[in-house]
Amino acid sequence: MLTKVRVQERTLRVALPGGAKRTVTFPTGIAQVVGFREVVAIRCEPDPYTMQDRNVFGVPDAAREMWRVDQRLAGSVCSALAAEGDTLLVSLADGRTVALDPMTGQLLEA
Repeated sequence: MLTKVRVQERTLRVALPGGAKRTVTFPTGIAQVVGFREVVAIRCEPDPYTMQDRNVFGVPDAAREMWRVDQRLAGSVCSALAAEGDTLLVSLADGRTVALDPMTGQLLEA
């Protein structure tokens, strides 16, 4: 279970159980963080030069790789994140809201 998260501009620092730590630096500033039991979802600020779309990432515990939001959302910019139970809700700039699996970043089919 993730315990403590600290954000400094583009860098996320996560204190993991057992005293382990994980640091991840993103290409643009971190705009929003939503925590789940074993993963932290990150929304980065879009930037026309470094990251125009798919600006949502997940940082699981230290044993697993970081994910980027599902490729099917290419061309979509996320404007807000929310947790609803065990689901990550992503509000897109075009007005849609989609549901993701917070452990993988994959779209959940309705």
